[in-house]
Amino acid sequence: MNLFPAKPFDIDSIMAIERQAFIPQIQEKRRCFESRLEVFPEGFFILSDASEGVVQAHGNALTCGYFSSERWDSFPSASDSDDVFARKFSLGHNIAHTHVPDGAYLYVSSFALRKEYQGRGTGRSFFEASCGALCGASKSIEKIVVLVNEEWKAARAIYGSLGFCEVRRLPGFFPTIRKTSLFKREMSDGIVMAAAADVFRGVEFSARTDNMWEGITL
Repeated sequence: MNLFPAKPFDIDSIMAIERQAFIPQIQEKRRCFESRLEVFPEGFFILSDASEGVVQAHGNALTCGYFSSERWDSFPSASDSDDVFARKFSLGHNIAHTHVPDGAYLYVSSFALRKEYQGRGTGRSFFEASCGALCGASKSIEKIVVLVNEEWKAARAIYGSLGFCEVRRLPGFFPTIRKTSLFKREMSDGIVMAAAADVFRGVEFSARTDNMWEGITL
């Protein structure tokens, strides 16, 4: 498995993972990912599987995950309303309006794996390596922030194992796969979690090139 900076030609693979990983109601648009890549390419990674079996089966390496992020210069306080938090974490927002190049908060805007790679520890390694690469490259990052659906138990387990703690719960933030009627969908809470960036500055990679942007081996 190798972690690489995402490139414009990776967008098709990224969108395929997005459609596979999330229900239609929360899938983000292609233009959203293109904007993230344009504004903060350093914070956008893909995970590539170039193992012999995969290459033989597909004819090339397979993009099996992606990680996108942005940096903020501020974070809502505990006294702010749920509406203030919800606006900060709005799905599909324009990164050009929120990203601050030297911001102290790294917000992981989206993170997903192809289904066949889930449940094997790959997601944890990929997430940890991505955060480690970014925090290692910038000492000004102080906190890493994620937003997770309360129903995504596997993702919550990954974040919890890496030191993330719940800082806010947003009632009814996400639509779920459950329906109360033909036209009405139930809602589930969003959980804002945060961890200290220093936790990830000690991440060790099994192998890496002199230039991290050429690829990191997990």
